[in-house]
Amino acid sequence: MQFTADRERRAAATDRWLSSLLGTQPGVALIAVGGYGRREMLPGSDLDVLLLHDGRPGIAEVADRIWYPIWDCGQRLDHAVRTPGQVLAAAAGDIRVALGLLQARHVAGEADLTRALRLRLLANWRAGIRERLADLQALHDERARRGGELAFLLEPDLKESRGGLRAALTIWATAA
Repeated sequence: MQFTADRERRAAATDRWLSSLLGTQPGVALIAVGGYGRREMLPGSDLDVLLLHDGRPGIAEVADRIWYPIWDCGQRLDHAVRTPGQVLAAAAGDIRVALGLLQARHVAGEADLTRALRLRLLANWRAGIRERLADLQALHDERARRGGELAFLLEPDLKESRGGLRAALTIWATAA
């Protein structure tokens, strides 16, 4: 129970910090994806963050105001700066991107921008589920080939091995 509370506190503190870095910006939303989006931040976890914008000019300066303090404190960052159309195209073209976005969570900025994107992502996911199931199976098979079966390994990769965290996320994505 304490472990879960620690992860949630870590995510909430990060949300507050990133929100202060963004400030008030029209046409911009900061979105947590991946493990950060699921509030599963562990010590040493990287930040998976999407800076979503409506095509506004000057977005590079807004991004720099967020990314540089993260890098300066030594935090690993997996980030993207995209419009909703770019996000949808990336998700349509890469199953890993789509999986990371399924549990996207609004952190700061315009909540309506995040909400509209999430609705479109989920609708697209559901509309293309027949093809996505084949992609999910291929990812599952590749992880099993590379990482082995979690239950039978002396030193398993808890994230990537068959039966690990990624397998659980695949089940969640199938249910979505």
